Amino acid sequence: MSLTVIRYSIDPDKYRPLIEEFRLRSYEEGNNSISPKKYNPDNENLETWMVFKEDELISISVAERSHYTNDPDTAVRICRYHILKDHRFTHCGLIMAEHQIKWARENGYQIMYATHDITNKAINSLYQRRRKMTVVSFNKYTTGEWYTKLQLETKFLFKTGDMLQYVYSIRLQDDNYIWDPKSDHIIEREHDGQIK
Repeated sequence: MSLTVIRYSIDPDKYRPLIEEFRLRSYEEGNNSISPKKYNPDNENLETWMVFKEDELISISVAERSHYTNDPDTAVRICRYHILKDHRFTHCGLIMAEHQIKWARENGYQIMYATHDITNKAINSLYQRRRKMTVVSFNKYTTGEWYTKLQLETKFLFKTGDMLQYVYSIRLQDDNYIWDPKSDHIIEREHDGQIK
């Protein structure tokens, strides 16, 4: 199986219709996180990565300058990830993350982060490396920077609407960089990633 990762901004005119088709397919699968109200691939504050299996767009992930944490020049948030159900065990998120890390580093960001609902035990166990994956194909992705360097932020949580989320980050330029985001979306609270 051949997978190709492409950045949307390379050719928006070519890829915009494919993004719109993908958006409709994601709706059919019950995902509205890439609705037009939440996601516009032409927004200058974000960059979209796409994974193609041959000519089919099967997954997207977005790196967004972090307006949520009031530090858009130093922090970038990974969000809007979706993979079509028929392609779930292709590990597209891990594949795109390595491209996103390289891009964010080259663009001078200090922090790359993602957030996940504290009630999503499966994802949080994986991101905290407390869960062994039984899918053999996953093993080849455990040496990448996303998997090995991603760390849980234990001094604060992230909140959007009613959802409380853990924050996971990678220091991009300096492993000792101290990230202290301030906004209404940041809830200062010490935790160990095991909030019930």
